[in-house]
Amino acid sequence: MPADLETGDLESAGLAPTPHLAREPLGDPFGDPLRDPMSDQPRVRLEGDLAAEVRGTTLPPPRERDDELMDNPPVGDYHLGRLGGHEQGRRMRRMFALVAVVLAVVGVALRVWYVRTRPPQHASQFELPAGSELEGRPRVMTWTGGKARLGLDRKPPGVLEISLPDRTLRLAEGSDQAQFKVDVEDGKTVALKVLFGEVVEELAPGARPLLSP
Repeated sequence: MPADLETGDLESAGLAPTPHLAREPLGDPFGDPLRDPMSDQPRVRLEGDLAAEVRGTTLPPPRERDDELMDNPPVGDYHLGRLGGHEQGRRMRRMFALVAVVLAVVGVALRVWYVRTRPPQHASQFELPAGSELEGRPRVMTWTGGKARLGLDRKPPGVLEISLPDRTLRLAEGSDQAQFKVDVEDGKTVALKVLFGEVVEELAPGARPLLSP
């Protein structure tokens, strides 16, 4: 653009700058907020006043159950929903858990005590087919050699006496059943171990006792 052109020549040529851009090239941050920075005219104000509209509103008509509403509801945790209910039940859950643990411990203790203190119960060691005659059956057994696990039983047809080469074994007073392991070699009893029950031994001459009195 030639430097000797005047402003009037620019206006006559239609090249004059826009007035509002000339006055507010970058916009005035402290200007009127209702004034459009791209125009000389103020902005159109919003129709009506919001505060006036709120003040001018009418309340809805009363309903039948409006008197049931509380003016000052109590402070609580109802706003927590399910989380609030879960929190309220924490103490009760702890009590139930404690009771369950105590019952489990007591149950285990009673079970251990019963197993350790109950009297031993053993099945019948000798059984005969149905209809067998018990009268006249011998209740004495003889073992002459080798290892064996033998038993005594007062209930018929159980054995009441076992004869070894150097001793005789019988049930002790107050004992109804007994089992033991025995080892006989060369006519002598070299090992005798009672598994359960009480057994007494009657020694032959020269025999060495194997059971503690």
